[in-house]
Parts: sequence; structure tokens; C-alpha cells
Amino acid sequence: MASSFVEQIPTIIRLIQSLGPKRVLDIGKGFGKYGFLIHEYVGIDNLKRIDPSKTLAELSNLKIDAVEADKDLMLPHLNQIYTTTFVGDVTKIYKDLPSFELVLMIDVIEHLDKGSAVEVLKYFLKLNTNILIATPINYFQQELYESDYEHHISHWKLKDFKALGIVESQYFGDGAVYLLSTRKLNLNNFGNSFYKKLKRIRRAILREI
Repeated sequence: MASSFVEQIPTIIRLIQSLGPKRVLDIGKGFGKYGFLIHEYVGIDNLKRIDPSKTLAELSNLKIDAVEADKDLMLPHLNQIYTTTFVGDVTKIYKDLPSFELVLMIDVIEHLDKGSAVEVLKYFLKLNTNILIATPINYFQQELYESDYEHHISHWKLKDFKALGIVESQYFGDGAVYLLSTRKLNLNNFGNSFYKKLKRIRRAILREI
């Protein structure tokens, strides 16, 4: 999806800060906001002077590549953000991609055939890659930007990801965010356990009093 649920953006960026990847793949990068924000909040050394002759990607301490199937979304500003953008259907080209520490599928996976998407997830997990997924909680159909790529063709729940690896999850309005890995990760500020929910509620109350 070119855009995604706004409520989840801060938590996704904080989660990526906690993971601290050096090489990221943004599948279905849309307008490129996550690439931009990751550079800003994770990749750019804010103790150093900015060199205006360089792109954001060149200034950053991490490398972000992208996969995009919709040629209408190959917008000119993306060259500032992504080192390489692979054009095509990820379910067909994933085995030809280089290795990454973190793969993003932010409001993307519901646009893919479920069987094919599972194979993509299994492939990256075999490479010990963490996968950050955001997807709607409930299935709905949509028509956006006059694009066939915006149609929803699959619906995903927590149990689908639990069948593949170790999962942490959190819910935001109509959307859910899942972190899929081959190992247990120490994530203080992310998760759906009772204890982590209680901590978030406590922080919210303390901010209001």
C-alpha cells in the first residue's frame, strides 16, 4: 500500500531503533516514508555536520534497498532514500536479492498471494533475517490511486506468523504490527503480553497526570 496506518509509525521507528540494523530491505516502499524516517532516526549521525552535496542515503550509516512492483510509484525523490530499488513482484524475485538484517513489509503482505508470501517469509527467515510486518486486523477491500496493486488478496492473523517463527505483536487501531524472527529478541517497548500492555498503560497515565 502506498500509505499505511498513521498510528503505527512511531512504534515501528522506535522498534527499528532498538533492532539497530545496518542493511534493510523495504518491500513495497510506497512513497518511501519509512526509508526516509529510518535514515533520519537510525542512520544519520546527528553529531556530525550535514553535507548538502550528498543524498540522504549517502549520509546515512545504514543501507536501505527497496522492492517495488508498481511502476507508478517509481518517484524521483526515491533516489535520495534507497541505494537500489528492485522493480518487480517480490514473490518472483526474492531469491535474487542480496541478504539483509531486517526486511520491512509495511501494509504490503495483504496484497500478496498467501502461499507465495509464506515462501518469501520462510526464505528470509532461513537467512536469519528479522521481518517487520504491518497489516490490517480485519479484511477489507480497497480502491486507491486507480491501481490494481492496491487490492487486498489475503488476510493475515497472528497464528499465520506463529507457524513460521517467533513472533512479537502489537495492535494499533485497525492495524497490527508483527516482528517475525528465528530467535527471541529483547524488546522492552514492543509486544502484546499482559506485562508490556501494563507498562504502556502506566506510561500513558503518568504522561497525563
